[in-house]
Amino acid sequence: MEHWQGVINAKDVAKLYNEKINQWLLLEVIKTGKNRRAEEFKLIAFDKSKEKVKALMEDDNWDWNKKYIFVFADPDSLCEI
Repeated sequence: MEHWQGVINAKDVAKLYNEKINQWLLLEVIKTGKNRRAEEFKLIAFDKSKEKVKALMEDDNWDWNKKYIFVFADPDSLCEI
């Protein structure tokens, strides 16, 4: 499983969606806009295995006070965050 650091915007998420085809992305929502739509994210992890990514969330130290998005990069659908 790969990890990546840094804050990204929705446009960057769309790029990741197209680069990480058939992989599961776990994103932390950093900032939401006026319409409460997520605008900035931190990519926590991505992997072809949904179970591996979900396992991160089962850690005792996982911070459930933050907002997360768990998405599959499906090449046959449009990325909508």
